[in-house]
Amino acid sequence: MPDCAKLVPLVDRLIGVNVLVIGDAMLDHYILGSVQRISPEAPVPILKVEREFERVGGAANVASNITSLQGNADLFALGGKVGKKLDNDGMKLGAMCAELDIQSLFLPALPCTVRKSRMVAGQQQMLRVDWEFPFKKDKDKKLGLGKKSKQIRSEELVHLLLKTDVVVVSDYAKGMVDVELMAELKASGKPIIVDPRPQNKELYKGVSLITPNRKEATEMLGVHERLSGEELGQRLGQELKCDILVTLGEDGMCLCRRGKKPLSIATRAREVFDVTGAGDTVVATFALALGAGGSLEEAAKLANAAAGVVVGHVGCASIKPEELKGVLQAQSN
Repeated sequence: MPDCAKLVPLVDRLIGVNVLVIGDAMLDHYILGSVQRISPEAPVPILKVEREFERVGGAANVASNITSLQGNADLFALGGKVGKKLDNDGMKLGAMCAELDIQSLFLPALPCTVRKSRMVAGQQQMLRVDWEFPFKKDKDKKLGLGKKSKQIRSEELVHLLLKTDVVVVSDYAKGMVDVELMAELKASGKPIIVDPRPQNKELYKGVSLITPNRKEATEMLGVHERLSGEELGQRLGQELKCDILVTLGEDGMCLCRRGKKPLSIATRAREVFDVTGAGDTVVATFALALGAGGSLEEAAKLANAAAGVVVGHVGCASIKPEELKGVLQAQSN
């Protein structure tokens, strides 16, 4: 395992790496406050609002992590459709991406742009409200994107792939990731890193690497017993014919590479405020490191260090190069 201090120069090499992030973007809305009494109308707490804010989420948060580390991010995602244009949340998400130096392209195809509102009292999330709707059936009586939307997606994808070093598929099972998309990405010959969803497991066969957490890996294997990170990664890697980085929360990560022994990467204990978006940080940092010429081992350790920082922030967060360097230097002492 490389020493943490030896990874510091790799952080500088992340600058300018081109990453295409394709998948499901969403608008994350936070309402923060305090609870002092129970409602007289129903046995529920009353949240006295102190502040609220919005951040980019899902695939957009992956792209935000990339630009925060001074990589170049192209984001290709779906948005809500009003007539032939994006809905208000889709427009807002695009404007927020521009402020984060993300080159974004939203295809108007969903009934609404995905929005998740989280109500938080102190450090305790009380409720999450999701605005999302399943696809309506198209003329072919199939669920998913229609033929016209798929054609537009394919045409745009050709141009985006030409200028990218690494592809990140951020799959939240909201509609962007399907059989046709994955076939086009695999045919490009570009390295493909996937943040997966268990229900789309078959789509990931033959990609470069996937980054499931313990729960996702367990569901993808269809097992009920608790397996070690090594067992999960090895079995999943054999089945999907790709490398696996299993994230294990406070237990760190396990990197399972084809033809090599599994590598366990420990994480240092630290205060965890919010795990929202930690997986986005992992896949973004890993992809950048790989695009910068780092090994799988180096990329995994760098991703582990970055994720350990963002869980100390509320909501989806990103990390700056100097902050990541500081963590690496501290961990090497």
